[in-house]
Amino acid sequence: MSITKRVLVCGAGSIGRRHIANLLQLGAEVSVWRARSELLAEISHDFPVYVHTDLTNAITGAEAVVVATATDKHVAIASATLKAGRALFIEKPLSHNWEGIENLSHLAKSKIVEVGFQFRAHPNLIALASQLRLPAHQRLLTYRLAMGHRLDAWRPNQVYEQGYSANAARGGGALFDLIHQIDIALWLFGPVVGVHAVLAKLGDLNIHGDDVTNLLLTHKNGTTGHIQLDMASPVYRCEVEVMTTDALFRWSNAEGKLLQLSPEGETIVDCLPDGFNRNDLFYTHMAHWLKRIDNTEVLPLCSFEDAVEALRVALCARNANTLQEMVKT
Repeated sequence: MSITKRVLVCGAGSIGRRHIANLLQLGAEVSVWRARSELLAEISHDFPVYVHTDLTNAITGAEAVVVATATDKHVAIASATLKAGRALFIEKPLSHNWEGIENLSHLAKSKIVEVGFQFRAHPNLIALASQLRLPAHQRLLTYRLAMGHRLDAWRPNQVYEQGYSANAARGGGALFDLIHQIDIALWLFGPVVGVHAVLAKLGDLNIHGDDVTNLLLTHKNGTTGHIQLDMASPVYRCEVEVMTTDALFRWSNAEGKLLQLSPEGETIVDCLPDGFNRNDLFYTHMAHWLKRIDNTEVLPLCSFEDAVEALRVALCARNANTLQEMVKT
């Protein structure tokens, strides 16, 4: 950053704390607001930040705002931020329903907005996106994406039942909390025109919503693909498999390698550098957003419009599950 930015972080759960730490490392002057004001003291104890109890005053005093609250609070805080003319970083998903999204879209026009789909900063997936710019004689056929882990193991330092992730009414459940995979599908394969979905509660955790979700997406270019999301798997998984006419690409987040398989054998297309860790995705994305504030010509990693499309697909999936039929987007 060319000059110190005054950045307000709204929310101080696990993701909010991650953003606070990264912003401080990036040299920002950070302040924090959280809905549960009785917990603000622990934030000022853990980080060298100013804490706010009044959201309006907090936004007024900042140059840029990060929204990292529960999903059902996103739209109201983001709207206040954009009305105040501040740059916005909003965590995924934008919301858990369509209420207020069209107005938010209007407010976001010509503003600096970045949405926290951090996998767009993953080197292996950037390499895969490059590989999928296929020559004319090759075609994309289908794909499989998967992501999940038991919620109690995924967030071991929290009482999982108390968080919004365990409650679909607040934007939790597998479909919305793991919407990263829908964004990856849109990024790599283009617009979606049809959605089949089955949302189920199959695991043994106390989750009020879907903990195993299966989607079948049809894209505008004719590609079809399967996305499986869960909060029930005994081990963490985050995987991508893409089939083209000439090769099969496989990626595992745990392994940090992108492989290409063909009749000639297996090739490592991309491998993570030594020392790479999960926080690098969040740090890179946050640094990119701050860079955009200084230089409005820099394009977003994940735009507001991209996030609207991911939300649209997720809402269509919920509707498709209810109707038990394909829903057009």
